[in-house]
Amino acid sequence: MRNKILLFFLLVSLAVKAQISNISELASGTLELFTPLAEVDGSIYGYFTVFKLEDVSEIEEKYEYVLLDKNLNKVANGEFTDVRYKKLASSFLYPEKIKDKIILSKVHYLPYKPKFTFVTHRTLDLITNKFSKEFYYEEGSFIEGSRGTKKIKKEAKALKTFEFPIAFKEGFFLFEKLKGTNTSLKEMKSLKAFNIEKNKVWEYTYNPNEEPLDYSFSVLDDENVIFWTFNTKTKSQVFHSLDPKTGKVIFTYELENKKSDYNHLFNVIALEDKYVIIGKMSPYKSTGYDYEKAKGLFKIELSKKGNEISKEYITWEEISPDLLEIKKNGKLEDGYKLSARKFFVFKDGSASIITEKRKENMNLFLGQVNVKTTDFLILNFDKNFKLKNVETIEKEKSKWTNSDYLFSQKIKDGNGVVFFYNDHKKDEDSKKKNWVLGIVTIINGKMTHEQIPMTSEEHSIYPYVAKEGHILLREYNKDADYDQIRLERLNY
Repeated sequence: MRNKILLFFLLVSLAVKAQISNISELASGTLELFTPLAEVDGSIYGYFTVFKLEDVSEIEEKYEYVLLDKNLNKVANGEFTDVRYKKLASSFLYPEKIKDKIILSKVHYLPYKPKFTFVTHRTLDLITNKFSKEFYYEEGSFIEGSRGTKKIKKEAKALKTFEFPIAFKEGFFLFEKLKGTNTSLKEMKSLKAFNIEKNKVWEYTYNPNEEPLDYSFSVLDDENVIFWTFNTKTKSQVFHSLDPKTGKVIFTYELENKKSDYNHLFNVIALEDKYVIIGKMSPYKSTGYDYEKAKGLFKIELSKKGNEISKEYITWEEISPDLLEIKKNGKLEDGYKLSARKFFVFKDGSASIITEKRKENMNLFLGQVNVKTTDFLILNFDKNFKLKNVETIEKEKSKWTNSDYLFSQKIKDGNGVVFFYNDHKKDEDSKKKNWVLGIVTIINGKMTHEQIPMTSEEHSIYPYVAKEGHILLREYNKDADYDQIRLERLNY
């Protein structure tokens, strides 16, 4: 939902009728942010833009925001003034929507010097269309107002973390990231939930002894909060199901520990009456899941109270060669292996796993790993997790990229899915490779596939996730005198 991937193409057959808006006419100034705005459940509410209007003074700069609904109608706009920190760059983060309010965060930084990073926040009221005063988080408290501009580098350097909010139905969680790392989050002993007024509404103490834990959310929507923890010392991997309103524990479920047969790489999917944990597994070792030694696939179903409904593991050698020719070590022909890109579980309990053929080779001369990817294989399972068939989506070999998969969306009330991918097709005459947008739909177990040739000499185009059954295309040129967005209806 939150990935934006650059493509260059000319769309030729997606639309029946397009809904169009011109970004360059929404407001004056320089575009700083254009991004989809999602509800907590992942559905698209609209699109949020921020334009920089001018520098008001040495320490202030003026912006204008514009909010479009999911049909690209302009529904709100307004101006706000931010502090300008000398010698520091800044970028707006993805906005988080909570009921009728939005949290807009801004990260301030020195390029290539993460120790100076800090974050400020504002809330936007969608009823009054007014922003709150700036605020920030420090040492467990919210502080209203901006940081002082004097000695800001010294103050920022002293901070060990910077924070970012994640919205849920009742408010937001706040996580702190350790500076200078790509993924490390500050160790916490509890999960704190705040309402939009920044008051703590509940706290769940999941790590009272402050043991070394990795943590994240596995499911976060209107009705579900599934918090995942991994104890790096005991190797215990646990799901915590919490009541979004009170933070009370509904159940905990341990997926693996030191005595487990397998390590797991997984997604958790919430259905109306159960949770489904689905993914790949490798023989257990203390360092965790090993892609090179993937053993097969698994699916676990839990009731909403945490009772285990079913638990199915399928090793590669158990798969009929009539469906998929794969060795017991997970290798396909020419040394490729299956890399899982997306897991889908439908309302009837059936599942589809989108995989991509991937191979790594070590380039000793350059001292780096070369990655090659080629065809997608879609593995379709019945509700009992028995492999029914395998669909192949042929595409050209890609080098130097981890994947050609773009993004996906549920359709047909949870009974179908559409996903998008990037490809390059060689022209038979010129032998040049042209960009192609691939569109694959799976509805009630039936797959359709089309490829749209794409190229453009004049404009660059970004695809974005859109409302159900559509894709949003932003087409612009480098001189910024043309910047158009349009919704295109998918053919299914």
